Amino acid sequence: MASYYRSKSPPCIDETLAQFRQMVPRSAPDTLVGFLAEVFKASPEERERLLKNEPSNNVKQVYLYSLYRAGLSDETQKYAAANQLTALLDKLQAGRVPTLEAVRPSAIPGDNDALIGAYMASGKTVFIQRILENYTSAEDPMVSDALRMAYMMSKFGNTLTPKGRDDVMTKAACEKYQCKADSQKFRRLLTLASAFWSTQSLSAKDEGIKTTLSDFFARDARLKDLLAAEQAAFGNYMTAIMLIATFKDKREGADQDRTYELMNKSASIYEHFGTGKEAFEPFISLKK
Repeated sequence: MASYYRSKSPPCIDETLAQFRQMVPRSAPDTLVGFLAEVFKASPEERERLLKNEPSNNVKQVYLYSLYRAGLSDETQKYAAANQLTALLDKLQAGRVPTLEAVRPSAIPGDNDALIGAYMASGKTVFIQRILENYTSAEDPMVSDALRMAYMMSKFGNTLTPKGRDDVMTKAACEKYQCKADSQKFRRLLTLASAFWSTQSLSAKDEGIKTTLSDFFARDARLKDLLAAEQAAFGNYMTAIMLIATFKDKREGADQDRTYELMNKSASIYEHFGTGKEAFEPFISLKK
């Protein structure tokens, strides 16, 4: 699906849907919805081919969601009526779910996924640009924290935690942004983090995303500096983790004991969203 826009090959869609039919029924995945919404909007022929004679009720629901997000009002109404999906359509309308054209990610991580799906269908980098533009209005501390979470997610998965370390980052982020009192800021942080993580991951095999991501940060001096600072901090964190692992079970002498203590302190400050300077001052002490 990720490379569909290069060939616009129908078998690519068919294979994706065949895999989805084998999955346990669940809510419509945003990436697939964004992908199909763009396909339905761009190609009436492909839309007609896919909508007719679909055997899976789960896929039919995805189709309805995709038609709705494509902004195809008449087609959405007809498909809902023909497939006993009017209750789902009523729910979408009541929830004021935006069409793909109106999506500007802010505090809903799934919006990033929908726009990535649309990019996969079209190759239009404007969808990637919209994902990244969320950073433009974010304040410096939130930008830095989101980038840090993205780097940790890329390296260590959804737990943001290296082997042997306590799982503290998600809890620390929740506390810092008071997620239990008001989840809006926390969800904004997660949306920003997923934006950078997903686009950076996809950029490894997609030149369009790679160029868009690079250009976006290059032309904004504020964001460029914040990104450089977090890149450096993550590099220092990885060094700290390596030294912690090296000296965890076997240390010889006071110097190695001191190194282990200082690196543990650095890693902990970093994991609790201290600034890079605060976290890695122990490196300076270590060199003295």
